[in-house]
Amino acid sequence: MLKKIENGLNKIINSQTGRIKLAKHYKNGLVDGKIIYYWDNGQTRLKGQYEEMHRIGTWTNYDSNGDILLEEQYDNNETQTVEYTR
Repeated sequence: MLKKIENGLNKIINSQTGRIKLAKHYKNGLVDGKIIYYWDNGQTRLKGQYEEMHRIGTWTNYDSNGDILLEEQYDNNETQTVEYTR
């Protein structure tokens, strides 16, 4: 049986490190709101926003040191990508 997803913030904890691995918001059973995915060292890996399961706004991908690797902008189901190089 599937677990009912509660509205609001839901977190997944890495059982080996005890740190948050994923934090995301739900509304009426759908991912809706901020989402942050973390590296095992606690640094942010991915940050973005959903609206009724659709990506919106700026999505940012980071390396394990916290440096930006990629930014994507979601507007009206179109994606604009900006890549970063070091």
